[in-house]
Amino acid sequence: MIKRKLIFIGAINEFNLPVGGEEYKNQLILEKIISENVDLHYFDTKRWKTSPVLLMRMFVTLLFSNYSSLIISASSVSTFRLLRCIYFIKPSILNKIIYLVIGGYFPEGIRSKRFNNYIYNRLKCIVLEGEILKNQLKDFIELTKMQVVPNFKKFPSFNLSEQRKNNSVKFVFIGRINDAKGVNLIREATQILLKSSPTMLFVVDYYGPEEQNFNYAENNNYKGYLDFNNNSEAVYTLLNSYDCLLFPTYWHGEGFPGVIIDAFIAGLPIIASDWNMNSEIVKDGINGFIIPPKNVDSLAEKMTWVIDHREEARRMGEYNRSISHHYHIDTVWGDLMSIIQ
Repeated sequence: MIKRKLIFIGAINEFNLPVGGEEYKNQLILEKIISENVDLHYFDTKRWKTSPVLLMRMFVTLLFSNYSSLIISASSVSTFRLLRCIYFIKPSILNKIIYLVIGGYFPEGIRSKRFNNYIYNRLKCIVLEGEILKNQLKDFIELTKMQVVPNFKKFPSFNLSEQRKNNSVKFVFIGRINDAKGVNLIREATQILLKSSPTMLFVVDYYGPEEQNFNYAENNNYKGYLDFNNNSEAVYTLLNSYDCLLFPTYWHGEGFPGVIIDAFIAGLPIIASDWNMNSEIVKDGINGFIIPPKNVDSLAEKMTWVIDHREEARRMGEYNRSISHHYHIDTVWGDLMSIIQ
């Protein structure tokens, strides 16, 4: 049986722990494709800047190799630059390309005409992480070109025992520590809560890389980095000891955040901003709350609700835990592989 030949291009950071959702997702995809009966050639965009030879080798492979599909899973800007080069060098390649959209900036790039929608309409398929993104693109990209496959993670099957035994309600933030992710809003909301009720028992813990100097408020603690790769069960058990995930992001590139899947796996309700795809994943009042972007008062109000309604919040978290399997890579891989094939 002749193996199908595929080419994969994306930020992989091969042989290293992934930094960010793009590298994490691409490492998972690469692992699954390798397990299929295919002849795979891949190029790690993480090394483009430091290895011009790699870039040259990639273009030689694209121009002169015989392959059935070219999969691009990179940032929107990097993808457009690559597609533009292909368009001018050998446009016939475009109809072999499957573009796995990373993040949520792509529709804005199309609407603002930063990206040429004519090029994207010549692709074989564009795979988006949610219906919101598809609806934002329907006036620019042919509907038949677009497919929706949600973001996913690889996580073990295990039972979570109830961990919430502290008197203090525990909130958690996971992600890059910078203002665009909403950490400044959390600090201000904390100050509002402490001012309104100085005896209120709650804490906020932060996990993730610190990308700016950040002054943590009272009751706020930086806890370091969570290693999901080496012992994910221990990490999710730790997260289960919290009462609620805070995710008031307003980062322009936000798509289907993996941290929301982490909250589902750990059985946590979520307070998230109405930003990009969040409202498609978090159903207000069912498995968490959606608040207006950059609205400190709404964030403080929902945090107060969780403090005052801890049992109801716990039930929201149990619901999230029950639907987490929908976002396991083994659940969605069949849909993704059928597109690749």
